[in-house]
Amino acid sequence: MATATASATAGYELNLDEYWQIIRRRRWIILFCALSLGVFSWLFTWLNQPVALYESETAVKVERSSDLTGLLLRSVTFSKTDNMSTQMAMIESFTLMERVAKSMGLIPKDLTSEEVRANLDFMGKILSLKNAVEAEQDGNSSIINIMTTSTSPEFARDFAQAVADEYRAFNSDERNRRVVDAKIFIQEQLVVVGGRLKQAEETLRLYREKNDITNVGAGSTIMASVVTSLEQEFRKSMTHLNDLKFTLFQLRERVQMPTWNYQAITAPAQISAYFDELNGRLVQMALLRTKLSTNYTDNHPQIIELRDQAKDILHGLVVEVEKQVELTNRRIQDVQINIENAERRFKGLPEQMLELQRLGRAVRVNEGLFNQLEEKYQEVLIKEAEKVQEVTLVRPAFLSTKRINPVRAFQTAFAGFVLGLVLGLIISLLMEAMDTSIGTIEEVESFLEVPVMGFVPHLSHEEAHELFSGESGLATSGYKLERQIRLITHFSPPATISEAYRSLRTNLLFSQAGGRQAIMVTSATVKEGKSTIAANLAVVVAQQGARVLLVDSDLRKPIMHKTFGLSREPGLAEYLLGQYVWQDVTRRFSDIMLGEMGVDEALYTPGLDQLDIITCGHSILNPPDLLGAKAMDILIEEARQEYDLVLFDTPPMLHTTDATVLGSKVDGVLLVYHIGAVVRGALKRVKSGIESVGGKVIGLVLNGVRGELSSDFTKYKMDRYYAYTYGSEESAAKPASATSRLVSTAKEAFMDISDRLAGLLRRGKGGNDAA
Repeated sequence: MATATASATAGYELNLDEYWQIIRRRRWIILFCALSLGVFSWLFTWLNQPVALYESETAVKVERSSDLTGLLLRSVTFSKTDNMSTQMAMIESFTLMERVAKSMGLIPKDLTSEEVRANLDFMGKILSLKNAVEAEQDGNSSIINIMTTSTSPEFARDFAQAVADEYRAFNSDERNRRVVDAKIFIQEQLVVVGGRLKQAEETLRLYREKNDITNVGAGSTIMASVVTSLEQEFRKSMTHLNDLKFTLFQLRERVQMPTWNYQAITAPAQISAYFDELNGRLVQMALLRTKLSTNYTDNHPQIIELRDQAKDILHGLVVEVEKQVELTNRRIQDVQINIENAERRFKGLPEQMLELQRLGRAVRVNEGLFNQLEEKYQEVLIKEAEKVQEVTLVRPAFLSTKRINPVRAFQTAFAGFVLGLVLGLIISLLMEAMDTSIGTIEEVESFLEVPVMGFVPHLSHEEAHELFSGESGLATSGYKLERQIRLITHFSPPATISEAYRSLRTNLLFSQAGGRQAIMVTSATVKEGKSTIAANLAVVVAQQGARVLLVDSDLRKPIMHKTFGLSREPGLAEYLLGQYVWQDVTRRFSDIMLGEMGVDEALYTPGLDQLDIITCGHSILNPPDLLGAKAMDILIEEARQEYDLVLFDTPPMLHTTDATVLGSKVDGVLLVYHIGAVVRGALKRVKSGIESVGGKVIGLVLNGVRGELSSDFTKYKMDRYYAYTYGSEESAAKPASATSRLVSTAKEAFMDISDRLAGLLRRGKGGNDAA
């Protein structure tokens, strides 16, 4: 049997309805966990929120220059090697951030790059700007989006606009640097050549005035044209030689510079195809170095290797220019020889004419050179006015007041709330697993191997107030309300809780069919409702017409005399001490009517006339000894003969031995268990204690049942104390009439007087026999 029970218990599994009952029963734990974790998440997120960051965005368009006419250096074109990746790297480069910092006034504008790098404070500001900017290509287009972030929305907007403006200016300066350098060179040459032309013209005028020369012959003109052409060629060669020397001077200065700027070599004239090729490679290295400098310092191996390659290219440029200088010197020597030969052929001309031709040639040569320089200067001005602009501002920076790292406190709180629900559910399931109390009928019956006779719903004071508020003659507060709650079957027979007592009565009578009964009502611990159940069980059995004797055998904390409004003494204690016979201490219906309840309350519902009560009597020091005396056996035996049912209300078994002593004398023990009051092991000990003295537990009564405790009670609607009543509302709520109450009162009074007279006669006869 035990094995089968254990197998049944082990095979019991929770279904969805029982899980829902667990959630309802532990709902406050689940809600507490959810709200606590939700509030904690909100507070934690709010208190630890990051510094507000704002973003501003601007966009620039990068176009390849279509003008390939490089002034004085046509073969060097930046747009051939530029690409979008290089442009984005340039935007994020340290060089551009230095210009931006100067334009925004973060560092002084008059400092050089070396001075800026030597100051750690300035370096920190530039690096912070570099980390706060990001360039991104817009799809496959030629538009670059520039995003900047800052703790101030105004600074983010100004920063983004400054980056776009400085990038445009930097790109324009780099693309037009050759034009600026050529303009400066031509301006210097115009001053020099203009001075020589003016001097030559003044010398020619003075020579003619001095020698009174006004006309020159045809032969002299031919001779002069030949010599002039040779001299022009000589001048061009000299100009080219000067340009080469100027370029060579720049190259040698570049080689001797301690730092390297990776810029292209600006040449005032075409030198050679090989020179242009080397110069183009130098430009490519400059762009590669700009890209690498965004991630590496000057001491990085890749930048060092790039610097060494650039120096090799620079030395190659020097060698090439020196070679061109040598070739130009040879060409000048050849022209000088031709000029000397021409002058020897025309030696026969008069000395004055030769000098005049020589002075005229000097004027024409300087005049031609000056005109050529002016033409070049006008071209430079036109080119400067055009200014190659590869970068165009597409979208300016706007002020954004929306932070990019918002504080998602409510989202975090919601997530914490959901997590708290899950955590609360887990805790509830763990508590349910560790809960050793018994909650369902199957658990009780399988664990104790005792049938459940009935279950009594929980009735709170609020529910009782609502239940009795519509009834006339019933109290809704005070000690009378307490009595009405303890005798709910008498004061509210139609209620569901009263029906639960009637169901208990039916199960009890059918389980003990045949023979009279003496039943003890007890519990494992205090405040499980054993006295209330004993009183109401006695009432409902009496309402059925059976004669019932209710004995308050709780000699420690009695309650029955208060429940029925009777005096405490004399009672069971006086009988057990031999001071009275038990019939004399038995209280009848007339005592109830004459007690605290009064006639109206006693007659509220028929049935109390079948109920007799023995109160506890006065307090004694040794209740177990008295309960185990022979007089108790006599009381039980005689009460069995006179009453249909005898109920004994005893103290809890875990606290005293009173119930154990009495349990061996009665026909059966009805054990009251308040849901969740004690662990299952305590119930097992109580049952074992009763059986160890020869007692028998005939059944169990579950008290304090709520619908959320178990699905067994939910389907019976135990959570609604007024969910079911007999008959119509009018008949259920209608109290007994005054006539019926008077008839019943007279009848009960007559029967009570008759019983008392019979008792006196018996005692008198017994006394005479003894005498």
